[in-house]
Amino acid sequence: MSEQPQPQHPPRFVYRAGQGRRRSKKIAWGLRFLLGVKPAPAAALTDAVASSYQRSDEQGDAVAAELFANPELRRAGINPQQLLRQAIQEGSRSLDERTPALKALLQEAETTPPWLDNDQLLHACRVIHRCGRFAMYALGDFALLGGYANSDISKPLAFTGALSGNSSFDRVSETTSFWFDVTTPGGLERGAAGYSAAVHVRVMHALVRRRLLQHPDWNSAEWGLPINQGDALATNVAFSMMMITGLSMLGWRFNHRDTEAVLHLWRYVAYLMGDDITLLPQTRQQGVDWLYIIATGSRINPDADSRQLAAAYLDSFRQVPGNSVYQSFVYWFHRSYATFFIPADIRRALNLPRTPVLGWLPALQFPLLRLADTAARLSPRFDRWLQRRGRKAQAYIVNSRLQGRQVNFTDKETLTR
Repeated sequence: MSEQPQPQHPPRFVYRAGQGRRRSKKIAWGLRFLLGVKPAPAAALTDAVASSYQRSDEQGDAVAAELFANPELRRAGINPQQLLRQAIQEGSRSLDERTPALKALLQEAETTPPWLDNDQLLHACRVIHRCGRFAMYALGDFALLGGYANSDISKPLAFTGALSGNSSFDRVSETTSFWFDVTTPGGLERGAAGYSAAVHVRVMHALVRRRLLQHPDWNSAEWGLPINQGDALATNVAFSMMMITGLSMLGWRFNHRDTEAVLHLWRYVAYLMGDDITLLPQTRQQGVDWLYIIATGSRINPDADSRQLAAAYLDSFRQVPGNSVYQSFVYWFHRSYATFFIPADIRRALNLPRTPVLGWLPALQFPLLRLADTAARLSPRFDRWLQRRGRKAQAYIVNSRLQGRQVNFTDKETLTR
């Protein structure tokens, strides 16, 4: 009996070509060393990921078309952004027959999925709070910055200018605020800040996707749909498993309960954002499999856009509130973490500035963080203190970046090309 032909993978997904190469073996070894699990993703999962780059959030797309291309709303003098904001706060029952797609989206968001476990959500928040500002370093200086090496996932950012030039500081601040809101206990309950932010971002992504698909230079065959399901899922895994990986490099430890709680929280965020939750990891093994797929299947193909985004990210720290000496300190501080977290080949590809001596400074914190982690596991009282202290540090970073500015998660309607 002849073998079944393998499903075709898009050009941007190079997982098959990377199998057996030295880089894939290093990735597998590193994940096993840091997280204690050897990656072994099933072929069905890799094929599903490959096909996800041509899939979008269809319900979100319907809402974007309904709100922003609806002549009836325009004639009635209704502001789409204001209507969306009000509907999220007041609920689907506040809507009439003019916006059936938005009503359906909100009804879905307001429906608690049967698998949701509030105890796991609370435990995830405690895990994240315990790690304090180090969780934010792992997300920004590792997951976000390192991700720019794959120009495919960065294309929407490059086209909209969302993370380049002067807008980089604002956009990173908004993402930090979003992360803070969804990791607040109770933050994902209906009407809470995290819930509202997730639904807002879902519609904002659909708006950006709608505009980019109309752009003559957008190449869906090469890059996939703008803000497609594959990239949305990879971003979700970055917020969960890449954060855990970066923190593990710094000395923090996560047992299976910790890992599964963090994955559970981000699975619910994905549910609110219209992502395909059936593909998301729920266990440590599945999380490691996903990290391996992302790292091995993504092209390391940074272009001028990628390098501009990476430079803008680091330069944005020169805009933090404070005098020039403090701004310079913060800039070099994050350069040292970037050097520590990001592999040398990716740093070279992105033209990141070398910080050979300072790059070892985060490693010097390892004994202290491991000691704090151990003490927290032995003493519930110390653990609670560490969580409070860590959350205050996270709140300080968010508040210092926003300086009282309200984040509304709306499409800025900008294109840089």
